Amino acid sequence: MRADERFVKTLKGEETDRMPVIENSMWWYKTLYRWEEEGMPFKIKDYQGTMQEVAAIQEYFGLDVLVHWWIRPYTEASPQPKGFGCDRGVRDEESYEKLRATLFPELKMDKEFIDWVKKRKSKGDIVLEFIMNGPFWEPRDYMGIEEHLYAFYDQPDLYKRMVSEMMEWQKKVVEYAMNTLPFDYVTVAEDMSYNNGPLLSKEHFDEFMAPYYKEMVPFINSFGLPVLVDSDGDIKEPISWFNKVGVAGYHPLEAQAGCDVNEFAKRYPDTAFIGNFDKMIMHKGEAALRKEFERLKPCINRGKYIVSVDHQTPPSVSIEDYRLFVKLLKEYAKRGK
Repeated sequence: MRADERFVKTLKGEETDRMPVIENSMWWYKTLYRWEEEGMPFKIKDYQGTMQEVAAIQEYFGLDVLVHWWIRPYTEASPQPKGFGCDRGVRDEESYEKLRATLFPELKMDKEFIDWVKKRKSKGDIVLEFIMNGPFWEPRDYMGIEEHLYAFYDQPDLYKRMVSEMMEWQKKVVEYAMNTLPFDYVTVAEDMSYNNGPLLSKEHFDEFMAPYYKEMVPFINSFGLPVLVDSDGDIKEPISWFNKVGVAGYHPLEAQAGCDVNEFAKRYPDTAFIGNFDKMIMHKGEAALRKEFERLKPCINRGKYIVSVDHQTPPSVSIEDYRLFVKLLKEYAKRGK
């Protein structure tokens, strides 16, 4: 069975020869540095993070290849973010206008990437993901964490304007992308939850985020693709919010935040899930790994679920630890065993 066909059928809960064997979130750089020292034949100091390089590392470990194209609204003229990966200085309408003048480029994929994907897709040996930032993530990157959360109360009209203009740009890029390459699914990046649950109320979700999804999800579905949401942290409560606006699945399901895919699958049997393998036990040997796989086995056999590290593999994991993880991942990917 083709890798892309297997992946899509698994998300739908349809019969496949086995579960996909993937790495949903790429590895921490410090992990790659360690693995290079331990014999991985890639010069990480020269690593550019291209999808071709990502694919090469996945193939080195014997994984199914999963690559993506992640769109962001910034240009070289956009101010660099301050703080922890966000805050480009938006505080009011005036400062947004200044940022907006640098946003929303006419994005095009590199021809080399297009040709490479088409060649691999002709064989069916890669899964192709389209990623875009959502109505929680992107305003946070404009405003910074604290100002962003205040904006729900203090500047609701500005918030809605930012989301609306982002969405109109995204639609153009989605249409271009779907007419250029055969993507398999779309992820909307949100990171709207942490270890104690969502960072906004359902009322705020309904007012500020739901309108975006009610328009964007059907637009993406019109190209035949499901929409998944990527959020860190505890997403037990928001799953029901997103399901009502058409979202089909979720990842990475962080175990440290109390996420349990078995619980989620019982509550939401029509929903797809990726992740939830506890990264904090990956260096503790075969017995610990098997115990974790056994925990996830009911969902593996159920379908509509793909095991993956619950976020990025940490540098505590040696190259031999990871090889063992992949070996067992392949073993448990055979459903019903």
